[in-house]
Amino acid sequence: MGQVFWKFLLAFWGALILAGTLVWAVNEVSRSADDEPKPVWIGPQLRLVLGSAQLMMDSGGIKLLGDVLQRWEEDPMSRDKILLLNNLGEDYLQRDVPGDWAQLLKDQPEYKVQDNEGRSWFLLAVPRHEFLLDWLRSGRGLMATSSVPAQRIDVQHLQAARPHGPSPGEAVQPFGPTGFGDKAPPPEMRGMAVRATMAMPPVWFHPAFLLAAILVTSLSVSLWLAWYFASPVRQLKRALQSLASDHWLTQLGPKVTGRRDEFGAVARSFNDMAKSVEQAISGQRRLLHDVSHEFRSPLARLQILVGLARQTPSESAMVLDKVEAETQKLNALVEEILTYSRLESGAAAVKLQQVDLLELLESVAEDGRLEALSQQKQLLVKADAKVRVLADPDLLYRALENLIRNAIKFTPANTVVTVELQQQAQQVHICISDQGAGVAHDDLAKLFTPFFRGQSKQDGVGLGLSIAKRAVESCGGSLTLQNCYAASGIVCGFQAVISLPLK
Repeated sequence: MGQVFWKFLLAFWGALILAGTLVWAVNEVSRSADDEPKPVWIGPQLRLVLGSAQLMMDSGGIKLLGDVLQRWEEDPMSRDKILLLNNLGEDYLQRDVPGDWAQLLKDQPEYKVQDNEGRSWFLLAVPRHEFLLDWLRSGRGLMATSSVPAQRIDVQHLQAARPHGPSPGEAVQPFGPTGFGDKAPPPEMRGMAVRATMAMPPVWFHPAFLLAAILVTSLSVSLWLAWYFASPVRQLKRALQSLASDHWLTQLGPKVTGRRDEFGAVARSFNDMAKSVEQAISGQRRLLHDVSHEFRSPLARLQILVGLARQTPSESAMVLDKVEAETQKLNALVEEILTYSRLESGAAAVKLQQVDLLELLESVAEDGRLEALSQQKQLLVKADAKVRVLADPDLLYRALENLIRNAIKFTPANTVVTVELQQQAQQVHICISDQGAGVAHDDLAKLFTPFFRGQSKQDGVGLGLSIAKRAVESCGGSLTLQNCYAASGIVCGFQAVISLPLK
């Protein structure tokens, strides 16, 4: 488990402890300074029994009240017992009485009853310390019971036996296993099955179980939450370590990228970044390979020419001319590579200024027309009005020159290459169209790849379109390439579109 897991787990439990502390603090602050902790909380059920004591005394005498109080104490769910005290502090059921019973009576609301003889009895609620022990001894939550269901006791028939409680000096026996001390049940109850003790409540009713359930549930939820948040972090950590080990194709699985939270967004961003890095590394390696290949051919020809010059000194003049031509090709190749590298890395010094597009197009077209006429082709420039854009004139000139020369190269003889200047909203488009055979659909996406020559397998080095694209982007525009289609769906030409913003 990582540090994030434990931080989430400890933060969750820290929040629980803080919440409990705040509740306790608010309770302590809101309580009056004169309030003393009460040994017994007078709840609704206990208040009902205490409030009904006089009614039970009037109905069945002190015997009925004593039976009710004894049954209350035997109830496993009762957390307290009710003492029935006389003026001397003696309990009617002869149970232990706290030494400070008089003070306890003052701390509780007064519950006083009178029997038929006019004697006063006081009801005092005290904690029942055997409550937890009874529950722990209960085994599966039930005390031993008789096999026969308990019968309801008619207390009205019991009043004749002892209408006014114990006589003076008579010891009152506490209820035993049958509820009548060591004595046998009265004649009225013989033959009736009496429950020895009341059934213990189910274990899930006990406060200790409820507390344990809350703690276990909180622990389970906190563990799940910590794992839920820490798991994607661990996977991302492993992926980053793999990426640092030159495994550029590392990708996070759909289990993480499919999440709809911030972790899923980070995972998807990581996959995109890894793909970009892999493409950049692959492009770098491919570029190095292509550059080596492009240098190999002219260098091999130079070696052949040097060998020829040594064998036939009489042809040295012709050999030197060819060496010069190959050297110029190498120089042009190096210049192309350096230009592409500067534009790709952003190291090229871009000088943006206001440029008259129509004037720039005419300047490029002037040289293009001479090249087109030599091949029995035409170059036509269409422009509605002068348009000025913010661009680098040298870079834009180079891009236009490359695209127009490509169009002249691939358009058939006796056809026209059209350069059209269009203004739409906040953009201006320069459309360069030829009437050639177009480009294969699979090759369209590769035209901007360095050293990819497509149909032209011999001429050029395959960097012209790549340089044109970077040059246009340096001026804040975009370059798109597409085939032109006739109404019948047949390719009837090729078009390059330069889009520049109007500023």
